[in-house]
Amino acid sequence: MEKNVMPSKPLHFFIVFFAFCASNILNAAQIDPLRVISIDWTQTETLIALGITPIAMAQQSGYNSWVREPAIPNSTEDVGLRSQPNLERLAELKPDKIFISPLFGSLTPKLSRIAPVTEFTLYKKDNITWEGLKGFTRRLGEETNKQKEANALIYSAEQTLMGLADKTPKDTPPLLMIQFMDSRHVRIFGTNSMYKIAANKIGLKSAWQAETNPWGFSLIGIDQLMDIKGQIIIIKPLPAGVERSLQRDQFWQYLVKNTGQPALTVEPTWSFGAIPSTLRFAEQLTKALNNKEKQ
Repeated sequence: MEKNVMPSKPLHFFIVFFAFCASNILNAAQIDPLRVISIDWTQTETLIALGITPIAMAQQSGYNSWVREPAIPNSTEDVGLRSQPNLERLAELKPDKIFISPLFGSLTPKLSRIAPVTEFTLYKKDNITWEGLKGFTRRLGEETNKQKEANALIYSAEQTLMGLADKTPKDTPPLLMIQFMDSRHVRIFGTNSMYKIAANKIGLKSAWQAETNPWGFSLIGIDQLMDIKGQIIIIKPLPAGVERSLQRDQFWQYLVKNTGQPALTVEPTWSFGAIPSTLRFAEQLTKALNNKEKQ
């Protein structure tokens, strides 16, 4: 005689109840993702690239001028300056976690009253390498339960950079990558800079061999570019009036002529960015160099 294999009513109830609870937990995870706020733009661009929509970030107008991509999601609120975010609004948003870099570390005591604060940085001496960028991405992935997305972003970036390397003109001279502070002074980027990583990953070199600060640049007068043979790359945005001033500046025009190459200009890319900015700069660089070849 066969035994009744149907579960007893109490057991059946608990099975159904457990399944119901598990379903609700899964749905809640999908409906209510981690509520994060980022103060630092390097963290912001990486979070967005990982598919995370921060509920808020700092200084959106500055991000749109200096970083640009990836674009800020429409639902992400602006909570004011990076150095002075609106603490009252931050508290109202009820975040699960707030990300900052040590540059804004003085905010930690106040922010930690609102939500747990995670403070870490990419930019420190001798850390700006491709391995450093990958480590930063994986750290954010771990902090947000997006490990798979972090690894996918790294893999996709490496494939894209390999493709760009194939498209980059092979006879390109070493690069002088600069941002104007005013018409007579520039940041020139070299060792420990994201720009140099991007250039190296597509087969190019930096012409600036002097020591740089932890942010990867030296602040110099444009006269120090004299006698350096290389391809000048001007990274936007330019301060107000500088472009017009350079058009009239005979010394600048002579300096460019002396490098042996016409100066090229690329669209804004966050100088202190992570993998998203590295990709954007590599793409801008490849585009500018190929357009030069066609002229």
